[in-house]
Amino acid sequence: MYTKKSLFIAMGIFLSFGLVAGFITANNLSSVSAQEDAAKVNDSTLEQLYMAAFGRPVDEGGRKFHVGRDLKDVLRDINNSAERRYYSALFKAVKAYEEALRAPGNMNSDDKQKYLDNIDSALATLLAWVETLPEQNICDAVVGIVQARQAIQDAYDSMNPVAKAAAEKGIFKALSNLGRPKDLPLPARRCLTTPSPSVTSAPTPSLTPTSSPTESSTSTQTPSPSPTPNE
Repeated sequence: MYTKKSLFIAMGIFLSFGLVAGFITANNLSSVSAQEDAAKVNDSTLEQLYMAAFGRPVDEGGRKFHVGRDLKDVLRDINNSAERRYYSALFKAVKAYEEALRAPGNMNSDDKQKYLDNIDSALATLLAWVETLPEQNICDAVVGIVQARQAIQDAYDSMNPVAKAAAEKGIFKALSNLGRPKDLPLPARRCLTTPSPSVTSAPTPSLTPTSSPTESSTSTQTPSPSPTPNE
């Protein structure tokens, strides 16, 4: 009887340990799984990574390639990318100039020019690399000139009046005075994903009110002037 009671107690203790061990194991496995899921890059995280690394939204190619991958792998690829290499070279050249200006004491004009030459070289290197990139549909751009100018304007608005006056002079065309960023002229609009009233409908405002497409309006105009049948 005593032996049977001891056996039941031992079995109870063994089962208790088994349940505890199983719970701990299952908890550890779920924790590891949760950590692995957390290490996977989702769309929101990737957007933040691109803004932090490149200062721009993620493009579709980057989204398709990176979403679902391990965070460490995505960070490695971003840091090793050509875009990061060339843009960060310009950032470092400007940052070195900033650190030199903030250092105690006066920097002579010769040294200042050397820093500016480094910035000039970094920008020239970046633009030379940009010229080597393959063609891309203008409508696939993730940053347009309007957004770029607005970003400059936002930075300009946060400066003091002295800094604003210096910024308006520009660097390469200092004598011409660029003015405020929002006053900079914009290049011609090249991405026309939807029919724009200012582009497509302006040439034919009152010729054929019933036909909306411009092709149909031009086809109705061509029969009368016979010398241009190809139009």
